[in-house]
Amino acid sequence: MKIYKFIITLISFTFLFTSAFAENKIATLDVVQLLKDSKAAISMKDQLNVVAKKFTEEDQKTQKEIQKQEEELLRQKSTLTPEAFSDRKNTFEKKVIEFNKNSQNKRKALAKAEKQAVNQIEEEVEKIVKEIIDNEKITAVFRNSAVILSDTSIDITQKVVDELNKKLSSVKVDVAP
Repeated sequence: MKIYKFIITLISFTFLFTSAFAENKIATLDVVQLLKDSKAAISMKDQLNVVAKKFTEEDQKTQKEIQKQEEELLRQKSTLTPEAFSDRKNTFEKKVIEFNKNSQNKRKALAKAEKQAVNQIEEEVEKIVKEIIDNEKITAVFRNSAVILSDTSIDITQKVVDELNKKLSSVKVDVAP
């Protein structure tokens, strides 16, 4: 008799939990696709690419100058006194160190600017997702990357991209090395 009560109780709980969770609605969001398709993300990438290309060209030009200076220094080694050569070598090494420091600062500035731009996009996406949650009575939104399998009908990525394109078509990327 106890086993029957246990089974009936178990079936009751299963029914209660199933009906309680049946009302919940979930959705997925493909963040990678969002950052690939949205106008704001495309704008950000284009601006970053322009600055990165400029930095690369500047660095390549400076590298060529440094290489010429090194060759000249090596040519002068046999004609200079050891003290004069040492002084010029120290000056040259300081230029190399300064170049490396400037290059590193440029990379850091690019990374910082990208992070700030992505944060702007993420803040707007969060607002849009909250609106969709409220309007469509969604209980939870998961990243697509966290879901193993799902029906494509729960994917709200395109809705978010469309809204984001309306509300934030570009972001200002400010790179200050």
